[in-house]
Amino acid sequence: MSLILVVDDEPGVLRTMADWLASDGYQVATAANLAQALDFFKTTQQRPDAALLDIKLPDGTGFELADRLQAEFGFDRVIYITAFFWEEETRSELVRRAQPYFEKPLKFHREVLPFLRRYLGQQGD
Repeated sequence: MSLILVVDDEPGVLRTMADWLASDGYQVATAANLAQALDFFKTTQQRPDAALLDIKLPDGTGFELADRLQAEFGFDRVIYITAFFWEEETRSELVRRAQPYFEKPLKFHREVLPFLRRYLGQQGD
């Protein structure tokens, strides 16, 4: 069973995504900010198979979190989530990083879930 870390500062989004993932058979860990996500990595023995990172967090950005996860834990299986794709800076950074991303409002069952199934199926290739 794959473990997914979901990081989002909106409690409703966090709860809904966790519920949807769990109902599809995933183990889910959640964090409401950058600090909680880093604490999860520091305190757990099980690394997630992927992390869904909101870009705008109260204590930093999803980009900063991804950089720290890579530098401190060698973790790079991130998927960004944003409601701010229309911002030039956000869009440019997403393109530069060439990592998967989804725009809010999420089309979870139509886009995110099918993508996750493919993404995690490629793990280890």
